[in-house]
Amino acid sequence: MAEITKIALEEHVLDAGQDPYFRMLAGPNDHFGSAAMTAVMARLTDVDTGRLADMDALGIRTAILSYYNGGSPQLDPDRVRAVMMAQRLNAFLAERIAAHPDRFMGWATLAMQDVPASIAELRRCMTIPGFAGALINGQTQGDYLDLPKYLPFWEAVAELDVPIYLHPGILTPEAAKAYEGYPGLAGPGWGWGADTGLHALRLIFSGLFDRFPNLTLILGHMGELIPFHLDRADQIWMQTGAQSPKLPISHYVAKNMMVTTSGNLSAVSLIGTTLAIGADRILYATDYPLALAERFTAAVENSPLSAADREKIFHGNARKLFRL
Repeated sequence: MAEITKIALEEHVLDAGQDPYFRMLAGPNDHFGSAAMTAVMARLTDVDTGRLADMDALGIRTAILSYYNGGSPQLDPDRVRAVMMAQRLNAFLAERIAAHPDRFMGWATLAMQDVPASIAELRRCMTIPGFAGALINGQTQGDYLDLPKYLPFWEAVAELDVPIYLHPGILTPEAAKAYEGYPGLAGPGWGWGADTGLHALRLIFSGLFDRFPNLTLILGHMGELIPFHLDRADQIWMQTGAQSPKLPISHYVAKNMMVTTSGNLSAVSLIGTTLAIGADRILYATDYPLALAERFTAAVENSPLSAADREKIFHGNARKLFRL
């Protein structure tokens, strides 16, 4: 068994008691009951002994829990129901955190189709012990977070001084058209990450981080390709003569963004990201139970990074970010 020291930031769950809701959201594309997902679903809904055993095996002291994106209320076409379900799902997380306060924390789930309600729910969750901030599953029915209607939300985030984890969401039918004939490309292997990277760049180009310079945005999957594209992104900024943002893209990535090791980790991606943004900006996550957590953990443990950098990634940076 590994030493129990790690803090893992992207560890997914589902509430078995809300299974009909999740299946309704999935609709004709329901894969929750597929044979390939049977074992995964069992682990998603185990937020007790089985999960704790898996955490112990990987040396994870604290898992910050979040809802699987296929079960996100952001997918719900009924705004009132989405708000109610976000509250229910957060209540479930709060109960599991209270049951294991030394092992679990949580990311708030928000119904971003209702901005005032999402603000109120974030404020409420941040009064509950163990909540770290909010995890948002990408665009909400086609709306990205740089739109003017979300400005009050970002004002509240800045006031609360909590990080936002921008996780991939399920692509809208319009976005998925680019992948017609190649459905595998539309998911986590490419489409989700490409869309989330675009989302983060939209936030930078909107001037969000000039307006709120202390915001922290977390990107999973080694930064959704952005760390490997910084020079090109800076060229966009220089060549367009953009008035917003005020500074090169790499400035905001280095100052306002952190990335996690979830679901997209190899020695190449780890070393490349460290060279691009530094070990101080990398956080540990496994994408549990949807990825090969053991392999990703071993990639960090056996990497040529210094022992000090590995400790930062496994727990030091998270302790600093969450003031633990």
